[in-house]
Amino acid sequence: MVPDLKLPLPPTGRPEPALAGAPHLAFAGFPSDYSVALLLALIGTGVDLAGIVTSLGANPMIAGENALSQVAEHMAVPLLRLARVNDYDSLVALRRLRADLILVASFDQILRDRALGIPRLGWVNVHPSLLPKYRGPEPVYWAIVNGEPVSGISFQRVERGIDAGPLLAQRAGPIRPDDDAGTLTRRLTELGAEAISAVLEMALAGDPGTPLELSHGSYFSSVGHRRIDQVESATLAERLVRAGNPNMLASTLCGGRLCYVIRVGRVAAGDRSPGPRIHYPDGDLILEQTIDSCGCHHGEPGGHCPHDDPLQG
Repeated sequence: MVPDLKLPLPPTGRPEPALAGAPHLAFAGFPSDYSVALLLALIGTGVDLAGIVTSLGANPMIAGENALSQVAEHMAVPLLRLARVNDYDSLVALRRLRADLILVASFDQILRDRALGIPRLGWVNVHPSLLPKYRGPEPVYWAIVNGEPVSGISFQRVERGIDAGPLLAQRAGPIRPDDDAGTLTRRLTELGAEAISAVLEMALAGDPGTPLELSHGSYFSSVGHRRIDQVESATLAERLVRAGNPNMLASTLCGGRLCYVIRVGRVAAGDRSPGPRIHYPDGDLILEQTIDSCGCHHGEPGGHCPHDDPLQG
């Protein structure tokens, strides 16, 4: 997960007060477009927002002002920046929210039993894949890299284990041939926002959800700046470029220096179109747009990001 490096304009006006008798809900997430969009959708259902929970990361965009902190200030609710959610002090802070239920979208810590037991009706996770497929931290990235035709968004009860809890609801949509991680995530977020009201109704009514058959699923780990000149085909390299845009750009060499790839064009091996290119057995990729800095949350100049592929040399 990569935090937004450009702060949005802070909310203006006064927030609408919660309806009388509205459920007291909290939100846990990460300062990203995906997380913030789902938080806003949650607020739009008319719940009484108890507070916002996020991690205390090393990057200033996480520890300082960000979109989540702006929403918390606008709504006049607590913002909990928790370094370790399962520690005693964090558990005390969570209890003080007195939330009936906590909605989770891109929260980067594993919840243990004591934390899971704090909200009266538990935690509900929003995961951008068709669970049990693509459990893990970067499902959108891996669905594009693997050439999946369809993805979706899943709402599940949170239990011990990674994305392993019972399923409450799911919405599916196509992955388009020109989708990158940004365009696909936006459409999946829209599907999730449309479903939130119905899911909350289920969760607040105590619906236990349907257990996932994990043996039919898949798990993929975190990602980095993958070197497209080190892979075996133009097909895979082009998918890596789309999957990495905008948050974890693929990389290659530009004039002997590591650079990061935003856009490529695929052409036949004999094509004479101008521009720097990489040759593969199944065709060529023209490097249409590259940049020198990775643009991810570490922000180092090219060649010095800890997410760089170890094959960079």
